[in-house]
Formats: sequence, structure tokens, C-alpha cells
Amino acid sequence: VGEKKLDQRIQSLPFGNGLRHFKNGISNLSQISGSERKNMAKILLGCLVGVMAAPGIKAVKALLDFIYLAQYPTHNNETLGYLRTALKEFHDNKSYFVNVKCREHLNLPKLHSLSHYIESIELFGTTDNYNTEMFERLHIDFAKHGWRATNQRDEFPQMIHWLCRQEKITFFNMKYLNTFLDPSPLHQRALETAALPITHLDVYNMFRFHRVALHDEIEGEKDIVRAMPKSAKLPNGRFDTVVVMTTDEAESHGLAGTRIGRLKVIFRLPDLIPAPGAPIPAPEAWPKVPLAYVEWYTRLPSEPSVQHGMYRISKPKPEASGHLPGEVLPVTSIRQSCMLFPVFKEAADQNQWNSTNVLDTAESFLVNNWVSKYCYQTIW
Repeated sequence: VGEKKLDQRIQSLPFGNGLRHFKNGISNLSQISGSERKNMAKILLGCLVGVMAAPGIKAVKALLDFIYLAQYPTHNNETLGYLRTALKEFHDNKSYFVNVKCREHLNLPKLHSLSHYIESIELFGTTDNYNTEMFERLHIDFAKHGWRATNQRDEFPQMIHWLCRQEKITFFNMKYLNTFLDPSPLHQRALETAALPITHLDVYNMFRFHRVALHDEIEGEKDIVRAMPKSAKLPNGRFDTVVVMTTDEAESHGLAGTRIGRLKVIFRLPDLIPAPGAPIPAPEAWPKVPLAYVEWYTRLPSEPSVQHGMYRISKPKPEASGHLPGEVLPVTSIRQSCMLFPVFKEAADQNQWNSTNVLDTAESFLVNNWVSKYCYQTIW
């Protein structure tokens, strides 16, 4: 694939939560930061599917598997076995890049260092114990801000005192805010089909929520999904794609019991219904939680692709009404956001694809499980 075609594919990718959008492609980047390299790794495989031969795709997938697995915050014999398998698959297929003249050889120190990861994890623990990257941002919070709070004379005791106060304030805020949380759990309920005696609804452009924690975190990472109508800045609107729990089989990880859908509207039913004289209370059966209207994609296949490890879905045919199949459900049924790769082909109409219309114009998609470490552990 040439630079122009690769840039065109990258430019046409839909937006994703926590994912940088390269609006001008990547071929013109002169100095690439570590953050940019990470964002490239999240999207390159999906842009190469269909143009790179199977051995190359397998090698890239295996290398990505190794990178994501090596960042697990906990490890056991099973996950270390996954690391060995990924490394073996990479070595079995890496000769593709020599055969197509990408490089004369792959005797690179960084590639050799991969063979020492498993031993290092067994000896010293998970890689986050000796990776300085996770603490790099804290230098600003704990050193620079702390120093500015001092009088710049004998600053170290003052900085320590300032840090202790910040910690106490954080714990107080958390304890105080927790007193306002509703202790009763939320339950999914079936929606009754009935004519609504209302003409107006509260509609929202987005909502934020905490993902289910996968390890020992107090709470999961924040996620955000959007359903934004057309505007001058968004001529096609922005309607994110999500993973929806549809059966009791659904869990916090894996795609069993889930479907992929596109969020079209976020709304809430009113507590009071307009009536002559005075408003009347809404029926008890009406959900009290916000609701979402989701348009469905086809059901997920039983297994992902062996080559690239991603599930393929498509747009279903419109119903008799002309609308795509959809459903109203509680927002609590939405487990997480997700990002879709359009399935690229050699078609002229794909030259018109861009990040705002590709979800409307493309017919088939791949579910991107590389968009974050969280998605890698939950979308499989």
C-alpha cells in the first residue's frame, strides 16, 4: 500500500474515544512522539487488512498481541503462555518483511529484547514496576505544582507538606461525594410498547460512565459516548458505536451476549405528563434511568478472524419502514464504547469516505480491539 492510499484510509477512519484522529494522515509527520506511535499502532493493522499478505498481517497481529500482553498489570502462567505464543507467531511470520524488501534483515536489538520479557516478568514482576512512563506525568503534579506552592526557600519540606494536604483533600472529597450516591443497584427492565402522551423529551448529546474495573482498581477507567446531531462543525453529526449487553450471558469482558450498535439518541422520559388542569405523574412502568436508541449491526460471528483477530460485522438491510433495525434500551445496557474499521476495497466511492460519513456510507466493518488496553482485554 502506498503512502497516499494509507493516508487516505487513516483520514477516513471514524472517531473513537481516547484515539487520536490523524486528519492529514501520517506520511508527512517529521518528528513522531511516543504518544503518536501508540495511536498509530491502534489503527495501522485495520488499514492494512486486504492489501498486505496473510504472513505480514499475522506478524503485525502477533507483535501487537505481545505489546498489549506485556503491559498487563498482573500475570500468571496462562498469560505468560500467551506471550510465548505471540512471540513464536511473530518469529514464524517476520520473514515476510525481508521477502518483500522492507528490510535486508531483522537483526534489531529491540526485537531481540522481546525474548527477555518473560524472564524479566518472572524475576522482577510486571513491566509497570520498572516502566518510568507511568510516573512521567506525575512530575508535573507532584514536583512542579508542589514547588510553585512554596516560597522557593527550603522547598522540600514545604513540598512534602503540600502533597500530604492534597492527598487529604482528595480523600475528603471522595468520602463526601459518596454520601450522595444512590445505594440501590440499577436493574435493566423491559420497555413497554405504548403510545406516549408527550411531545417533548430531554435529549442529551453525550454521557460519561466508569467502565467495569478488570483488575484491582477502585473504579474502572472513564468512558464517553456521543450522539450529536448535525451542525455546522459536524455536517453528518457524530453517533458513536457501542458494545451493548443484550442477554444474561454478557459479562464485563468478552463479546458473548453482546451486540455492536450505533448510538443515535440519548434521552429521558419525563416524571410528569402534561394534562388539562395540572400535570399527572408518569406511569410507574416507565424507566427512571436515561434511555438510548441504538441501531444494530449484524450479529457477531462466533469467532474473530484467524489472521487479524478482529470480528467482522455489516449493516443489516432496512426494515419495511425504511429504517435500520434498532431498539430503545437503558443506557446501563451499554458496556463500553468501541471503534469500527471500515472494510476497505478497491472501489471508487471509497474516495469520498471521511471520518464524519464513513459509518453512514460503508457497508462492512471490523471491530477494533486494539484501540486501548481495556478494549484488548474485553473485546475478544
